[in-house]
Amino acid sequence: MNHIDPTTTTLPAIGEPFGGGFCAGTFLLEGRLHALIVAPKAEGETEAAWRTSEEDRWPARSLRDGLANSEAINDDSHPAARFCRTLAIGGYDDWYLPSRHEAALLAETLMPGDGFVPEQTSAEAFQEGGPEAFERRAYWTSTELESGSAWYQNFDYGHQYYSHKGWRCRVRAVRKYPL
Repeated sequence: MNHIDPTTTTLPAIGEPFGGGFCAGTFLLEGRLHALIVAPKAEGETEAAWRTSEEDRWPARSLRDGLANSEAINDDSHPAARFCRTLAIGGYDDWYLPSRHEAALLAETLMPGDGFVPEQTSAEAFQEGGPEAFERRAYWTSTELESGSAWYQNFDYGHQYYSHKGWRCRVRAVRKYPL
């Protein structure tokens, strides 16, 4: 895993290359500020089910910590999280399925658009039709609602909702960098 030297690193603008992907903004986790980095679309996005087998446990309940959630469900029964956790992009191998909060940040800063609310991102590569743009569809988060459902982030109008874990939808990996 490559490491970024915080003493010499200036955080780039939203949508600019950073840490093996693109800067998506900052967020607080356990009182510490982190940069959220979204994976390049060509390598870090797919379509997958959240879960493929029935289970009675709910190990991925954090609203804010996608890495902890992804680690709790990093197995063959959880294709969305497994896809993210097995990535090695730009020399980094700490990619994961974003939490509900992290996915909302992605929508807030990198939403493609067509003139409706919310406003389209100012990051050119992520604008409608751009090479890194999110599809105007649902993307899984790593946050469960209950044993049969998990939350997703929609990149059409920015809403979040939940669906059955066997549903196949978009997946886009992220990583975080403590500032």
